[in-house]
Amino acid sequence: MQIRNPFGVAGFSILLLVVIASCFTVASAASIEVPRLSVEKTKQMLADPEVVIIDVRTAKAWWKSPTKILNAVREELGSVEQWAGKYPKDKTLIFY
Repeated sequence: MQIRNPFGVAGFSILLLVVIASCFTVASAASIEVPRLSVEKTKQMLADPEVVIIDVRTAKAWWKSPTKILNAVREELGSVEQWAGKYPKDKTLIFY
């Protein structure tokens, strides 16, 4: 599988970039304000070892997409309880 430019206009037009810093908390989207990142800021953060990029697209959307961020980890959004604990609370997590 070839990794393409992860910042193509089409790729990011459908992706939601979210950052949760310091700790990982599961809450409904209606109850919290979620900071958003620009493409430029995200590019700067990609090389930081303290940042974990988590792709929460559906399996179907992920497989069909020609655009994937190198070193991103794919997790199922519907099973957050199963995987949330494996990410250190001192890391910055970016979800898309």
